[in-house]
Amino acid sequence: MKKIAFLAVFLISFFFSEAQSDSLKPKDKSKFFADIHTAFYHDLAGNTTPNTAFSLSTALFGYTRSFSDKVSATIIYDVTRTTNFTYPDTLGISSYFEGSKYTAFLKMAEIKWNIHKNIELSFGQLLNEQYLTYQDKHWKRRYIVTTFQEYYRFGMPADFGARIRFFPFKSLRISLNAFNGEGPFSYQDSESGFLYAANIEYMPTDNIMIKAYADIQEPPSGFREYRSAISGFLGYWNEKYTVGLEYNKVFNNSYELLTDLEGLSFYGVYKFNKKLAAVTRFDFLTEYHGVENEAFVLGGVEYRPVESLGLSVNYRRNTWLNTSQVFVNAGIRF
Repeated sequence: MKKIAFLAVFLISFFFSEAQSDSLKPKDKSKFFADIHTAFYHDLAGNTTPNTAFSLSTALFGYTRSFSDKVSATIIYDVTRTTNFTYPDTLGISSYFEGSKYTAFLKMAEIKWNIHKNIELSFGQLLNEQYLTYQDKHWKRRYIVTTFQEYYRFGMPADFGARIRFFPFKSLRISLNAFNGEGPFSYQDSESGFLYAANIEYMPTDNIMIKAYADIQEPPSGFREYRSAISGFLGYWNEKYTVGLEYNKVFNNSYELLTDLEGLSFYGVYKFNKKLAAVTRFDFLTEYHGVENEAFVLGGVEYRPVESLGLSVNYRRNTWLNTSQVFVNAGIRF
């Protein structure tokens, strides 16, 4: 019934758009873009393997094209480490898949259609609204470290599916989503269990964002519990300050009871001038793969000789891994 209802929403939107006297104005524009994020680190506590190394977290290349005022498409490839090992959960189950240490993978392939001034339809492989479409942009320092939910893998960065967005008025955006639920690295499972998500973003003023997200996914064969996630975000910015606060929880992360994930994150940026800024971040994990009440703390400075290039020296303390790292990060967008 859920799948039928979601399909009905899209069909209604389609017929509604067809009823509008709307001409597609010529506006053919295209753009290539790229990101490179690299780093050098050393663990003062000697608990990281390797203890000292250069690293490359992102080498991203994308292309976007607007065919008119209403139709556009974007494709992004990223070169990063897709290998993932998750610590055993309370059932003793480890999650592991192996790829190249630096694998090129499809990160985004979106077709977007503004079918009405208040309705937008997207389909393909879409970025996750759980954290990637807004929190990442608000933080603006992905080259230093990703935001909380991506860093601790509270959800996939992208997935195959469809999204419809409603804009009731300028300050409010509401999204409904249906995805395979397998993320960007796998096909849909044989049981066709979808992930359904809703996202609301509200700006009461020009420099405040309030955001809420929730999703639910039915369990695969052999598991009993539905997996779901909720998150809330509050952001503020002006010429000098940028601050963000978010709370995140995943229920039944392994589709079983007692496998919840939970935590909150605060970050702040203070700009001394156009080129120099202080950066800080504090993450607190109340539940995370057997870890409870542990913290991740980051503090440092950022220098931008030009707007597109960010350079940072920062210190990071992870209490449950007992690491004490010094990082030098560089990130450029062009």
